[in-house]
Amino acid sequence: MEKRPEYLHMKRTVRVVVAVIVVLLAAGIVLGALYVREMKRMISTDFNAQQLAIARHASIILEKNFKILKNELLTLALSPSIQYVETVSWPNRIKISLASVRDYGVFRIMFISADGSHAYAIDYNNAVYSESVDYAKSDFFQWCKETSNRNRIYASSIFKGIVEDSEPGLVMHLATCIYQISPDEAHPVPTQKFSGVLVFFLNAGELAGQIASPIRSGETGYAWVIDQHGNFIYHQEKSFVGQNAFEARHLKNPHISFDKINIIQKEKMLQGKEGTSQYTSGWHRGKEGSIEKLIAFAPANIGAGNTDFFWSLAVVAPVSEVQDAIQMVYFRQAGIQIAFTIAVLVILLFLRHNELIWIKALEKEVEEKTRDLSEYARRLQNSEKKYRTLVESADDLIFVLDQNCKILAMNQSWSRMTGQKIDDTIGKHISDVIRFADEKGIRKTIETILSEGQAASIEQEAVVKESKYWFDIRYSRIFGFEEDKEPGTPNVLIIARDITEHKRLESRLFNTQKLASLGELSAGVAHEINNPIAIILGFTEMLLEKASPGTREYDILQAIERQGENCKRIVENLLAFARVPKQGTIMTDVTSGLRRVIDVVKNTLLTEKIDLKSDIPDDLPQVYGDSQEIEQVFLNIINNAIAAMKDGGVLGISAARDHDNIHIAFEDTGPGIAPEHIDKIFEPFFTTKEVGEGTGLGLSVSYAIVKKIGGDILVKSRTLPVDGVTGAVFTLVLPVAKT
Repeated sequence: MEKRPEYLHMKRTVRVVVAVIVVLLAAGIVLGALYVREMKRMISTDFNAQQLAIARHASIILEKNFKILKNELLTLALSPSIQYVETVSWPNRIKISLASVRDYGVFRIMFISADGSHAYAIDYNNAVYSESVDYAKSDFFQWCKETSNRNRIYASSIFKGIVEDSEPGLVMHLATCIYQISPDEAHPVPTQKFSGVLVFFLNAGELAGQIASPIRSGETGYAWVIDQHGNFIYHQEKSFVGQNAFEARHLKNPHISFDKINIIQKEKMLQGKEGTSQYTSGWHRGKEGSIEKLIAFAPANIGAGNTDFFWSLAVVAPVSEVQDAIQMVYFRQAGIQIAFTIAVLVILLFLRHNELIWIKALEKEVEEKTRDLSEYARRLQNSEKKYRTLVESADDLIFVLDQNCKILAMNQSWSRMTGQKIDDTIGKHISDVIRFADEKGIRKTIETILSEGQAASIEQEAVVKESKYWFDIRYSRIFGFEEDKEPGTPNVLIIARDITEHKRLESRLFNTQKLASLGELSAGVAHEINNPIAIILGFTEMLLEKASPGTREYDILQAIERQGENCKRIVENLLAFARVPKQGTIMTDVTSGLRRVIDVVKNTLLTEKIDLKSDIPDDLPQVYGDSQEIEQVFLNIINNAIAAMKDGGVLGISAARDHDNIHIAFEDTGPGIAPEHIDKIFEPFFTTKEVGEGTGLGLSVSYAIVKKIGGDILVKSRTLPVDGVTGAVFTLVLPVAKT
């Protein structure tokens, strides 16, 4: 009973504390709700900003595609084959252009005569036809006849029509006027007369879909496109395409108000503005009902001579996808707070109704705890033994260092890895047992841990028993470990996990990702490079028509045309590098290929002050492989040799047969290849050249081509002078074709 006044005082204190806790919890719930609301607003704003960046990027790509189409249209208009409707050459010239712009949605190219009564066309199947149709009164023809519109582009509004395979679609015309301004052999003096109108028939839905369909915002967000009249050009809901955006949604779900999105479209999107907002939708990826969505939109200015022409691209995603996670966290937090408040109130009621019982139980508990002190000590010892067993059985290295990096204790895993007994290791410096790659960094980390007390995790490479390992090391500060020191003396507890195998797998995964990126890069390069190549080939064809066969100019133009075709094939080979197709049965004359490549680089060798020494027999047998690909391998290796001999030198090229293979050696007198680079030179993107001087793809593509036909590339390097000469030797081993 002597403890009762003390208990009553404690009870009042408990009541005050409980009341304060309840007030704080209530305040926490209110502040949490306000915080969640603000977080939702901030996250929605940030998410919409990201959507706007996506919409801007997609609009830029769309504008770029239209720029390519307009450039190709104007370039085609300069061809004499088109200006004079040359029967033999105009179909081939249009086919070249159609191949260049086919991936941008063009499915037909048509040339209309000057009086509008006759049309010459080629469609997506390369079918050539002409027809007598009166186009003289059409809008684009009348516009193109105006002399003020010379060298300008006409763009029509989108209309429903027939596209590929007789399918219905959205069609758009791009047109320009043709004047006879280019000379050729048949027309050495241009007449400057109006010759007709050149028209691209564009599948607008396909062009918009190429840009919009791959877009993903968040998990389920997507993109859609409307034109300047408010009609859908592309949408995930196929039935919307070609419909008016103000009417299509209402027809699909008349029970939902679409006023907000209609205002956004009318006041911003159809005015060519960009921005972000929020609206109510009635549909999302097959789910119907009232759905709140975030929207970001940006215009794509097409640029036409007859009108201010633009499309508007929108990226949308459900609000719930962004905010539900925050809402769930808030509900969980509020639930915990409420549960805790209820628990405190229950405890308070329990104390009020069971005061005497609690006192007696407390006294009895004290007595029982006093009697069980010895039992508790025994259990504590058992717990310590279990803990020690757990630590000693761990696969991780667990050890303790003092301020001087000397080992104070370690577990059995240490002995298993280092091969040293624990008693022999205690007291040694850590560097005497494990040689870390960055010993200064380890020492600095330990000093920081001891002074600041914050734990740290570091991945570090080390050598143990002459073997290299990678460790994930966890540092933390502990006190009172040394019994002969004061309790406040700090030490460092270190737990090191062996992640060597993980690092190896990570390295392999990185190389795999590089190869995947190369495949994606190849597709982009193919699209970007094919357009200028088509233009080069087109103009070369024009010049060949004017040059006389047998002249030096005619031979030079043929060389340009052949190398242009080589460029086109090289682009295709970038894709072949990623997938390495099966070995084929095409055969190639090595001697002719080598000599053609040498003719191409002779001027470069002369300019770079490089002497050429060649030993190429005339009777070498044929080998497997495509001649263009093998010549590209020769050219890549020779260009690398030239780049290595910046101050001039000697390039040796020799070829000989060895049983069933032909060995072709390319030897330079450059500085050679460093030993640490030998194993990496065939990896994609690896290069020792300065930024902007090389891509690191030449040798990797060459290696893929040679491996594809069953051959190999051997490399020798001299970085130290032998008889005063350094350099490298690349030897191609090509299998002889069986005839």
